[in-house]
Amino acid sequence: MSPLSYLLEYNRIYNILGIVVILAIAATMSHNRSGIRWRLVLTALCLHISIAFLVLKTSVGRTVIASIAGVFTLLYQAADSGIEFVFGNLSHIDGPWGFIFAVKILPVIVFFGAFMGMLFYLRIIQTIVMGINYVIQPLLGTTGPETLCAVANSFLGQTEAPLLIKHYLKDMTKSEFLVMMISGMGTISGSILAVFAVMGVPAEHLLAASVMAIPATILIAKIIYPETEESTAMVNANAHYDMHSGNIFDAISQGTSDGLWLALNVGAMLISFLALLGMLNGLLYFICIQSNYLFSTSFPVITLGKIFAWVCLPFAWLLGFGGTEATQVGQLIGTKVAVNELVAYSEMLKMGLSPRTISVVTYALCGFSNFSCIGMQIGGIGSLVPEKRKWISSFGITAVFGGALANLLSAMVASLLL
Repeated sequence: MSPLSYLLEYNRIYNILGIVVILAIAATMSHNRSGIRWRLVLTALCLHISIAFLVLKTSVGRTVIASIAGVFTLLYQAADSGIEFVFGNLSHIDGPWGFIFAVKILPVIVFFGAFMGMLFYLRIIQTIVMGINYVIQPLLGTTGPETLCAVANSFLGQTEAPLLIKHYLKDMTKSEFLVMMISGMGTISGSILAVFAVMGVPAEHLLAASVMAIPATILIAKIIYPETEESTAMVNANAHYDMHSGNIFDAISQGTSDGLWLALNVGAMLISFLALLGMLNGLLYFICIQSNYLFSTSFPVITLGKIFAWVCLPFAWLLGFGGTEATQVGQLIGTKVAVNELVAYSEMLKMGLSPRTISVVTYALCGFSNFSCIGMQIGGIGSLVPEKRKWISSFGITAVFGGALANLLSAMVASLLL
């Protein structure tokens, strides 16, 4: 197949335009366009594409990702043992009650909280994070703390990762802070990744998106807020994490408690957000019906899903989709930013999309970049460095859109290769 034929297939040529558009949007948001270090941006983009090519197009990369996904499958099976013991027949999805989210999904978060607590105690997570940090930092020329946090966010999540660099937080510049915040918004934690995989989202693409997000989030952050200050943080940083666990059993116990708290929060947010969405859709339905009645018109009923689809439709086109599929993808992207990625993935799995479309959209949705997470960052990071809370608050909206742009950038690159 010729290069032109390849680009025309699945409208991949639009993906190249999409990459340019995303970089242009980030530049438009920039606090100092003349200060953008384009060498860093181009290096990060090349690293981003290289990682995507490695994990999607080479046998070695596919084997590694498939092996890691296989490990996750074994972990889900292990979690099912505990779930079945506690919930009995309710955990069997082939029963008359079918799939129960609170039974099959939320307990997985509890299990992974315990598992991550154990890996932390054994310093396995810290070793993995530091290893990736030592590879990426010299390539991009970023400082140790910001790079380390961006890498850690791909494994731990936006409230846990800053703990690794909490000794450096008070000395970090605004540019470094934005890298930390956007990398938190543009990635997901290992526990939540496990939940999405159990739901049916392709685990190999979730894992690939997590690694690709590291250079993508740094790239977007450095365009939006270029480094113009002299950083007083050390160029090289080591992961610091205060161990409060006396032994491995204590670590598992604490991890279980953390996982339970996270599971309760996820369940509560789903209840409240879906209820609010239902209320808003009901209000829109009432307004449309009453308007048609009072003014003798026949305008179609507007829902939040349609509004999301209209706003984000251009990104769906740039991903190469058309027709009804483009509308559906636009709706999913909008739902992810306005509500959260969990609701968006749930809707995606019900839409009957093609396998390739599901794979590409997985990258676009793989991040915490939604408005509710602003409060999580203010509360989490703000508690570690109260004197910088004002920075975190002022960067909140910017971090959400920056994380969303990083996810879309990964989707554009993945679409080029899939």
